[in-house]
Amino acid sequence: MSEETTQSAGKRPVFLTVLCILSFIAAGFAIFGYIGVITVMGAASAITSGMEAMEGMEGMEGMSALTSAAPSAAMTWTYLIVGFLTTIVGLVGVIKMWKLKKQGFMIYAGASVVSLIMGVVYSGFSVVGAVITVGFIVMYYLNVKHMS
Repeated sequence: MSEETTQSAGKRPVFLTVLCILSFIAAGFAIFGYIGVITVMGAASAITSGMEAMEGMEGMEGMSALTSAAPSAAMTWTYLIVGFLTTIVGLVGVIKMWKLKKQGFMIYAGASVVSLIMGVVYSGFSVVGAVITVGFIVMYYLNVKHMS
């Protein structure tokens, strides 16, 4: 099938379909992962609060060293919330691209860049993460010509 026929019929190219399906799978895993981590963080916050209350007790002096070595709770919660939101926004962009809307590409690319920046701020630069993120943005960009 030629490119003109594909575009005029409004059919999604196979390459775009595969990209969207991979993104749906990744977003699904990420959403479940964020829900799990948020649940664990809530429990950990409760335990940490209990340990802070016991800190003055005999034999518990070393516990403050353990809690101060980890990233601050506010930074961790910020990372989790921003990560969860960028996953949801990115998923909305993929759904729009699935429906062949160009707006979806801009939404997806924006969410991916914000997610990449937040990852760098929180845990440092990841070459693999950057390559995958930029790779998906480029592959989606190659399909923008099929979108309206």
